Amino acid sequence: MSNPHQATIAQQLQELDELYYTAPLALYEATLRLAVAQLEHILPGFTIAFAEIYTIGSERQAHGGMCHVFLPVERNAE
Repeated sequence: MSNPHQATIAQQLQELDELYYTAPLALYEATLRLAVAQLEHILPGFTIAFAEIYTIGSERQAHGGMCHVFLPVERNAE
């Protein structure tokens, strides 16, 4: 099943990757806050992180370096 917001989320993550390296910190942080708020509205329980990407498996090779990704927010155990 495809989420209609999938292209928007992917575009925002790519924009954040670019801004992280090229924009003033204030612009990057403002854009990040806006993107996180939008993602939390579209996909409650998820947030954006800047992560180092590795392949799966026993070798776990670095793949793609650092980039912005969305991931589930940790829930407190009750």
